[in-house]
Amino acid sequence: MNEPVRAALPTPTGWLVAPTREFCLFFIRDPKSVMVAPTVYTQLWYCLEDGTPTKLKNTRRLDYECAVETWYELLSQDWELMEHQINEDAA
Repeated sequence: MNEPVRAALPTPTGWLVAPTREFCLFFIRDPKSVMVAPTVYTQLWYCLEDGTPTKLKNTRRLDYECAVETWYELLSQDWELMEHQINEDAA
């Protein structure tokens, strides 16, 4: 019997910029994590006023639930999704 193919859970991905423009946070799905329990890496960067990252401050590994909670909590605290996402090579 064939099992239906499961789709990966949608994970928060992209750059968020702090309201003060001092920091930006990069969310990226761990490509080695399993589809049913994805993990997400976050990288906190110091940044310029335009949101360009300049220096990495720290990296964290979050489970799916924590990543989604953090993403929406930051958006509710006036962090902004960068309209023009920085090339993945920058991180």
